[in-house]
Amino acid sequence: MNEPRLQQRFGHVADRRPHGSGYGGRMGVYVVHDSETGEDFTFSYVDIVTEGFRTVRTGERVRFMTDPDQPGTAVYVIRLDLPDVEAHY
Repeated sequence: MNEPRLQQRFGHVADRRPHGSGYGGRMGVYVVHDSETGEDFTFSYVDIVTEGFRTVRTGERVRFMTDPDQPGTAVYVIRLDLPDVEAHY
């Protein structure tokens, strides 16, 4: 049986680094730390899968995929720690 091309992983957002691109140089690169392997992967806000604003905070748990054709890069990042709606209304 062939192994799937994309591999699902779990981890937490470890850092956000300014990158200097995007509108006004404000687009940053996020770093996700794989809980199982200890590897770090980078991703940008366009890789976040959500409704509304595409954002994550440092320390949040996420599920993500890795692509062997893009080593060190996370794609299809999904937040697992959703904010408490009551705290915002």
